[in-house]
Amino acid sequence: MMSPTLWLGLFALVAVPVGAWWIRAQYISAHRRAMRAFYSLSEDIFAAASPAEIAEKLAAVLPSITQATSVRLYLLNRRTKSLESVPTAGDPEPMAAPIEGEPEGLAAGAVKCFRNHSVVNIPDVRRNPLVNSGWKAGLPRSAMFVPLLTGSGTLGVLESSSTQRLGYFTPDEQATLQHLAKQIAASMKLQEQNTVREQLFRSEKLAATGQLISGVASDLRAPLERIAELSSLLLAANGAPSLGSGLKQLAAESMRASEIVTRLISFARPGETAARMMDIHALTGSLLQFRQPEWSALGLRVQNHLSSEPALLLGVQGQIEEVFLNLLVYAEQCASRTPHKTLEVTSTTMAGRVTVEIRFPGEISESAAREVNLDVCRSIVQNHGGDLRVQSSQGNVSFDLDFPLAPGVRASSTAPVRSGRAQTLLLVEPDLGPQRQLMGLLTARGHRVVPVRAEEAADLAYRMRFDGVLWAVRPGGSKWSDFHERLREAVPSFILVSDGYDAEFAASLAENGGFLLSHPIQEGELERVLDAVEVRATARA
Repeated sequence: MMSPTLWLGLFALVAVPVGAWWIRAQYISAHRRAMRAFYSLSEDIFAAASPAEIAEKLAAVLPSITQATSVRLYLLNRRTKSLESVPTAGDPEPMAAPIEGEPEGLAAGAVKCFRNHSVVNIPDVRRNPLVNSGWKAGLPRSAMFVPLLTGSGTLGVLESSSTQRLGYFTPDEQATLQHLAKQIAASMKLQEQNTVREQLFRSEKLAATGQLISGVASDLRAPLERIAELSSLLLAANGAPSLGSGLKQLAAESMRASEIVTRLISFARPGETAARMMDIHALTGSLLQFRQPEWSALGLRVQNHLSSEPALLLGVQGQIEEVFLNLLVYAEQCASRTPHKTLEVTSTTMAGRVTVEIRFPGEISESAAREVNLDVCRSIVQNHGGDLRVQSSQGNVSFDLDFPLAPGVRASSTAPVRSGRAQTLLLVEPDLGPQRQLMGLLTARGHRVVPVRAEEAADLAYRMRFDGVLWAVRPGGSKWSDFHERLREAVPSFILVSDGYDAEFAASLAENGGFLLSHPIQEGELERVLDAVEVRATARA
């Protein structure tokens, strides 16, 4: 029979490993719960919409991750030059500590952390000379302060304290707090950017609305005064023959006033979102007609060169109309302040796309771009598969609006379709606008065009057969001369496209088997070059 001592020894032999395993299992389980809480807290911080929401999340979750019993978030108030605590449900009392002063209590640790841009650990709050507060009821025993650092400076301080433990926070807890501080700073910076963006959007919208209302009031005043005048005349005439003519004028002015009010109401209510087929030429023409009375009053000369043939576009008419009206109003304001007082609207349809150009004298600066809401207009155009380009040269500005024609609608083009063999051409043009123009001119003639970046041109020229390469010269772009000799071995013809024409340079280029074209591209010159390219390609074949 076994003695009690032996039984006790066997029990201890079994119980110690089991106990150690149980303790380890509990530790691992607690660590996993803490990590899940930490990841969830990180996501909540990034999703928070305000500093108060971040502070509430920290106060609720952080004590379950670390041994902290309280958390406080300080943010810099630049106007008062102080650190202000973010109130929470558990700590609703506001507190502010001047960053240039010498505050007492835990606020001193927050100020030091902010000034030095570094972590501050206080292992014993009641004995630390920095805090210098002695014993007080409810005062933490240890505390840690972490700065909220961003690339542009320090936004504030994160304070974590414990009323139960002396000593420094463990290395893992310090790393956790510093990681959370970085996430808080990033979230705060994002919130700040969103706030600024919303304020700018609201201010721009209010300014545009005020400008619109002012313009509408000005437009509305004249027809209403005319209506009143005609009404008085009709009453005085009392059935005279002029009554019929007066009634016609009265009806016309009333319709004009009604149209102005209708457009104002359309700006105020939510716009339509359903896409439908519209004629871009008819839409632009109706806007020109709508603004004509205002232009006559300003003394503007408007040149309408819109095509009479329809150019059908699939999109939201209200959005496109708003873009054109916004650009036309800005153009008339600029043109009216110049001696020329001329505004020109032109359209071009080719290669499945339509381009409407609004050209006027003046200049456009960064502030003017914000005034006309160019980013918003460009975004609307790009959402319809198009592009809005702004060009300024020699005191003139042009808005070029480029749209794809609706599927199944063929663009009419005055460019002759060549009867010869279809050529395959390599196009090196980094600027999207001129690239599309060249592609339109060439594809309208039945040729195949492959746009490519400069650094990829040589490799592609050796892998595929091309009849010629068109290379656009751009300031700061790749040097065409570095590729000329290399491409001559693979491509029969080299066509240089520049902004200006130099006869001597063109002759020198011709001696080396090249051609020179200049903007704006002349169709006759383009035909001559394409004929030469075809002859050379046929001879090489």
